[in-house]
Amino acid sequence: MNFDEIKDKIYPWIKVVYEPDEEVPNSTQEIELKDEEQPIMQNWLGNLAIFYAVDEGEQFSLILKRDLPQNISIEDLHEIATTNLDRDIEFTFNETGFGGHGLIAGGDHETGSLTLTGIWEWCADQIKDNLIVAVPAKDLIMMVPENDKVKVNSLKNFVTEIFKEGERLLTKQLYRFDKLNNKWTLWGQAD
Repeated sequence: MNFDEIKDKIYPWIKVVYEPDEEVPNSTQEIELKDEEQPIMQNWLGNLAIFYAVDEGEQFSLILKRDLPQNISIEDLHEIATTNLDRDIEFTFNETGFGGHGLIAGGDHETGSLTLTGIWEWCADQIKDNLIVAVPAKDLIMMVPENDKVKVNSLKNFVTEIFKEGERLLTKQLYRFDKLNNKWTLWGQAD
């Protein structure tokens, strides 16, 4: 993989990182990879991590440690990926069926929005409150106002339902975006 040829096609890719003793859904065995064969990643918050993927047209491939040139740091890679995401992907702010809001970006990049602070500043301004955010699946990212307990409960119930039969599942954890300091924290979890 020639890094200069793929540089403009790299995007942040959000995945769940499981603890060594944690059961992985829909998994029958673990795979151990040599260090240079491991994908580049950095923990984000809770059980979510940011990986870096190359858009190859029909599929995405994770960037492995061996693919990263020595003169490019993980911070540089993150900046490249978030710049590409911000430049190339259009996010649409929509209402959900349960009274919250969500971001839509074509099915592959919704959760990558977690890496773009500007989007979350804008969403918090639209909702006029801190946000409680759910990331139950790769293509689902939803939010409700922190101070609307009815909507927060609806969000939790929605996440619980998604986990019963959804696809591309990520996490039941819920996150809080503080609009005053633009900081993310782990808020809780759906049942």
